[in-house]
Amino acid sequence: MLKLNSDPNHVPGRMVKLFHCRYVSNQQCAYCTLSGMMHSYTQLLYLNNGGIVCYLFIGITLMCLFCCVRFELDDEINLFLYEPRPLPTCLIIGARKCGTRALLQFLSLHPKLRIVTQELHFFDNDTAYELGLSWYRSQMPLANHSGGVTIEKTPGYFTSLLAPSRVYRLNPKMRLVLIVRNPVVRAISDFTQVVHTKRSKGKLVQTFEQAVFDRDGSVRVAYKPVRNSLYALHLRHWLAYFPIDQIHIADGDRLIEEPIVELRAVERFLNLPPHIGAEQLYFNRTKGFYCYVHPVDGPSCLGNTKGRAHVRVSVEARQKLQEFFQPHNKQFYALINRTFNWVGCVDVAHFKRDFSRSRPLCDLLQPPHKASR
Repeated sequence: MLKLNSDPNHVPGRMVKLFHCRYVSNQQCAYCTLSGMMHSYTQLLYLNNGGIVCYLFIGITLMCLFCCVRFELDDEINLFLYEPRPLPTCLIIGARKCGTRALLQFLSLHPKLRIVTQELHFFDNDTAYELGLSWYRSQMPLANHSGGVTIEKTPGYFTSLLAPSRVYRLNPKMRLVLIVRNPVVRAISDFTQVVHTKRSKGKLVQTFEQAVFDRDGSVRVAYKPVRNSLYALHLRHWLAYFPIDQIHIADGDRLIEEPIVELRAVERFLNLPPHIGAEQLYFNRTKGFYCYVHPVDGPSCLGNTKGRAHVRVSVEARQKLQEFFQPHNKQFYALINRTFNWVGCVDVAHFKRDFSRSRPLCDLLQPPHKASR
């Protein structure tokens, strides 16, 4: 009788664990199933004196074990060979209001990429997480014979304290994409969405300055639109589990101006052949940002909620936030061994524009001009 070690760190035990995931409901049942199958086939072989049926049964069992071993040795390849809905091997974890949706939609143009269209919040929401891995897998797109990469996007993962460890437990080799932009602009965009949501519910709203600054003029660090822009703070939680070479930092400001450059970088990060070309994108002057031409669905742009005009923010408030974020930005640069040109308006107006208009970013941060008398 074949004896299997049920220790998950032992190769046969890990095979049991994989057999459990694919064929049976729990690990103990997997152990019993494999052990029982081998025992039964051995007895049949003895009783039938080597009948062909017994050899066939043994062959089937060995084939099952072989599949488990192949899955274990090369999980990324066999994920697509043996699972109709493979789990993602790449996550877009954030940051919120930095172009995560645009990045995902552009990446959907690549034939080797399968995207999850909904934000599942599996790793940052206890209710979703308790639904289990089978539910999470059921939300994945179907695999095809050409293989490829499944990508799930939930911007809330980046700022979650729970997500890094949960993602690591699922797949320590998970590849992560983090897209960032000027933290001041990101905070303003975040606040704009807060205002839009409150107004849609008939609630009163504050001005940006009232929400972001205390009466003494200090920045409210705990206020979410501000806190979500502290990239170094949140990235440290992910670096406790994943090496920096498993995290691709995309430039959300450049995605607006030069999307192909950023998409090429993501393709390289995912070890995919370059495919997405300039002919698949076009600039929509009405919306003020790039749209794409899907090979099946045709021309498509992001929804009306994307690219809405930002609230106006005074120059003084913007400058105060620039100064506040500066030391945090330097910490972020040190973590990723890279810098961004997140400085004053004079330096960035030539390449940064807002999603909502084809006007320089700094113009959008200025208060409206008073009509001349």
